[in-house]
Amino acid sequence: MSAAAAIRISSADNAELSGDLTFKTVKDLATEAETLFGASKSIKQLDLSAVERVDSSGLALLLEWQASAKNRGALLQILHAPDDLISLAKLCEAEDLLQLQSRNLNDSSL
Repeated sequence: MSAAAAIRISSADNAELSGDLTFKTVKDLATEAETLFGASKSIKQLDLSAVERVDSSGLALLLEWQASAKNRGALLQILHAPDDLISLAKLCEAEDLLQLQSRNLNDSSL
């Protein structure tokens, strides 16, 4: 069973994502995030420390958000990425596009 995903603005330029970032949750999350990111165009960091699972749909959503930030002339830094996201991004050769920061600070593979 998927844990409901949620996003919230934690400060002027930071947002926090929680729950599962999967096929079952990304549609609602994308709609919610569009409203939040539209209200705060200065989001520079997205904290994934409370994200439990990520599948290819979640990866696609993060890539979309990264591209949107780039189109605004900004950089979206993704912090505390879960291991399954890092593995998936590497498999898809997308880790450079996402500019992930692992939860494991000793992970030098990024």
